[in-house]
Amino acid sequence: MRLLFIIYFAFLVFSCSGKEAKLYHEGKSYEESGEKTKALYYYELSLRENPDYLPVLKRMGLLLAESAEARATSLFYLEKYHEAEKEDLEVNRELFRLYLSSGYEKEALQILEEIRFQGKQNELSFFESTYFCLTKPNKQKDFLKVLEESPLANDPYYAPWVRTCEQGL
Repeated sequence: MRLLFIIYFAFLVFSCSGKEAKLYHEGKSYEESGEKTKALYYYELSLRENPDYLPVLKRMGLLLAESAEARATSLFYLEKYHEAEKEDLEVNRELFRLYLSSGYEKEALQILEEIRFQGKQNELSFFESTYFCLTKPNKQKDFLKVLEESPLANDPYYAPWVRTCEQGL
């Protein structure tokens, strides 16, 4: 009888696992085809199956970060993901951007410290210069020059940061 219970329990565990992954992949395919609302729907279903499913936390956070109205929700998902995956540069840079643009300088500086600890020098230099360019108006020209000369300046993600700093002058 006990063996039957163990087999039944194992069956339940294995039959439930993987549903969140299927829903995640469904959402990812919608996201890749540009159907963001459907993607968010499937991501939400996936999180109902497993609220700590890291791939969905990341995608939800990054997708919601595109909307200024969803900034707080985006931060929730990205912070939860970040607790488990400190070295994900894509999430670090989005958290940095959201913190800085929301006035959370202390949290933005914490992301800088993590990048410094990881030894990612190009990214660290770029983020530091961005931070100072946007928060220290009297030194803006100096930091803008560093940003423009950075190897990351032409990257599609980082280029808008250079323009944002330029507009501040």
